[in-house]
Amino acid sequence: MADAPVPPNDTPSPGSSPPEEIPWGQRFFDRPFLLLFLGILIMAVFFTGWGLWEISSLPPAPLP
Repeated sequence: MADAPVPPNDTPSPGSSPPEEIPWGQRFFDRPFLLLFLGILIMAVFFTGWGLWEISSLPPAPLP
């Protein structure tokens, strides 16, 4: 009779420490689509704000 395959033991042994928590920075940088979205969002907000500031600070044009 063939032996059934033994699943890997994922439970920690009694003497081992609990697994370490993944640092916040690594979790953030492991998400490329989040970085892409944030890059586009920050760029759009910054340049839109800059453009609105420039338009609002222009002096009125003198009419000929």
